[in-house]
Amino acid sequence: MVRLQSCIRKTFPLLLINIALGYGEAQAQEPRFLPDDPLVRVPAHAVAGQLREQKIDELYDFAYNSAHYKKPAATPSLGINTLGEVPDSAWYTNRHALHRMTREALQRGARKSGPPVSPFTVVAAKTEGVTPGFRIKDAKGRLFFVKVDAKSNPEMATAADVIGALFFYALGYNVPENYILAARREEFQLSPKATIKTANGKKRPMHKKELDNVFDAVSVMKDGRIRLMASLGIDGKLLGPFSYQDTRSDDPNDIVPHQQRRDLRGLAVFCAWLNHTDAKSLNSLDALQGKGSHAQVVHYLIDFGAAFGSDSDIAKDPRHGREFVVPTSGKEMIRKLSTFGVVPAKWETVHYPHNLKAVGKFTSDAFDPVLWKSNYPNPAFQAMLPDDAYWAAKQVMAFTDEDIRVIVEQGEFSDGRVVDYITNALIARRDAIGRAWFQYVLPVENVRIENGELQFDNLAADHGLVAMASYKYRWFRWNNAHYKKEPITNAASAKLPSEIASANGSYMGCTLVDTARPNHSVTAYFRSHAGEWQLVGIDRKSDPLSLP
Repeated sequence: MVRLQSCIRKTFPLLLINIALGYGEAQAQEPRFLPDDPLVRVPAHAVAGQLREQKIDELYDFAYNSAHYKKPAATPSLGINTLGEVPDSAWYTNRHALHRMTREALQRGARKSGPPVSPFTVVAAKTEGVTPGFRIKDAKGRLFFVKVDAKSNPEMATAADVIGALFFYALGYNVPENYILAARREEFQLSPKATIKTANGKKRPMHKKELDNVFDAVSVMKDGRIRLMASLGIDGKLLGPFSYQDTRSDDPNDIVPHQQRRDLRGLAVFCAWLNHTDAKSLNSLDALQGKGSHAQVVHYLIDFGAAFGSDSDIAKDPRHGREFVVPTSGKEMIRKLSTFGVVPAKWETVHYPHNLKAVGKFTSDAFDPVLWKSNYPNPAFQAMLPDDAYWAAKQVMAFTDEDIRVIVEQGEFSDGRVVDYITNALIARRDAIGRAWFQYVLPVENVRIENGELQFDNLAADHGLVAMASYKYRWFRWNNAHYKKEPITNAASAKLPSEIASANGSYMGCTLVDTARPNHSVTAYFRSHAGEWQLVGIDRKSDPLSLP
């Protein structure tokens, strides 16, 4: 396992001194586990100097990643601690899976400021993008970005943006505060300085007629109000989107290539669960937040209007999530040519709830978590390994049926059948993710020494996905100074061998092997501290080592 500290150390000025003193030779003798292992939060440097705004052309991003698609060679996952977990950072915060959130916390998510307060002043609008939108300032002077539903599918896109943000927040990501806003047209007034950005990128004064055109395209609720989605502007200096590969050269904390970050690789599993097919650089945002020694770049996911069954302005094309927009493999083309398109793929025969317009096209039928695809190749998603997918899958499996429902209810659907349908689809997709990704590894968690025995939880068995497994045990002493195992013979049970002394600071471990799947194993490392054995490291052996 690649230690997170190894990446962090490269950024410290002390490295230059270490090199001069022959640190390169000493590094080879460095112990595997350091006193602060396992890290729970990544230490950060204050950002100094000017940071440039990063611009990514959407068309170029699409064309480049589609044309240059090639499954990358397996590279180790980075941005993880010695347990294989993602520590808290400006990218990711461990939430629901590690620290169970209450019902109220799941419903609130990142929404700490409260919804927009009437009256509203329209200050700008845009005509480019999939969904036209506008910006408002509320009675408190706060800036909100506003989007609308398509008349063909009322409530669909606005709900997707709100509940999508809530799920991604609970999963650990930074997201904006998204609210359902129901208001009357007369509560909006046009600022005399309002501007509109046209498709060619130019700004000009906005006229009331253009605002009326936006409202005319929105379906009206039974009580005469219009339904919108309002997203509170993100604090700080906005620096543009982040890329799903390489790093920002002007951010001293951005030291892990993005395509190797476990929290970005595993994001593919989360997007598959929520069918967020439009996961791309343009739907991210970096912001410089904090002052002085606390200033750092915080990385956000934004814009979830193309999640679930929504494609923002229309119901999602059933092809999305199953195939890239531009085919990157000849297999599917050959299949269609050989059958003259007469034999459909399984997903092409799926039926959708046409009487529930707010659902769009969303289902658990024919959902294959391993084969799921975003609209076009994402470098981090394509680099995902079985360990990355397992890490993400266990986060998904942490959501109970009730957890899922209380978040879906925040879409404020007028028809309870929509809540039932989306909730049930997400439950089925959750279980499919567990079945798919737990099979690649031994899904053992919460490894510990209790009552003189090695104890642990098997997530697949706990969730009823498999029968309880049987195991082989291989105990060893760990020479931390020389990075070496010293096997203990005649110790083949869960019982802690009597030969292992618990001297403070000593190390030992055990390799756990699934007898039915001997290629799957977990090696746990423990350090003795104050008379107790504390888990400090986990190695997982997956089969296969990489994904096809």
